[in-house]
Amino acid sequence: MADMEHTSSKNYILLIDDEAVIREIGSEMLDSIGYSCLVAENGEIGIQIFKENRNNIGLIILDIEMPGLSGDKVYDMLKEIDPNVKILISSGYARPHLESKYFKRKIDPAWFMPKPFQLSSLTYRLKTIIEKTDPPLNNTI
Repeated sequence: MADMEHTSSKNYILLIDDEAVIREIGSEMLDSIGYSCLVAENGEIGIQIFKENRNNIGLIILDIEMPGLSGDKVYDMLKEIDPNVKILISSGYARPHLESKYFKRKIDPAWFMPKPFQLSSLTYRLKTIIEKTDPPLNNTI
C-alpha cells in the first residue's frame, strides 16, 4: 500500500467488492492517485475490516450486488457502526435499479460510481466526497 499523499487522519479507502478483478484494478487505480487501499471480498469481511480500522478509513467504496450479505445490508450495518462514514456506492447496474430493488429510496448521484471505474471519474468523485463534510440526507443515500 502506498503512503497517503492526501492530508487526512483517515488514511485509507476500503474497497468492498466480490469481483477479484475490480478489487485488483480498483486498488491499483487508488494507489496510482495517491490513496492507500484496504480490500474486502465480501460484506462480512468488509465490516470486520471497518470495525478494526475505522479510525483510519476515510471512505468506503461498496459494491451492492454481492453473494451472501448484499451491499444494501452492508451499507446499513456500516452506518450503524458509524453514522458519519462516507460510503460511495459502486455497481454495474444503474442507480434506478438499485433504488427500487435494494434501497427503496433515492441514491444521491454524488454518492454513486458506476462500474467499470474510469480513472478520471474516480479521481473526481473521491476528491468531491472526501472533501465533503456533511453526510447525505437521511431520506437519500
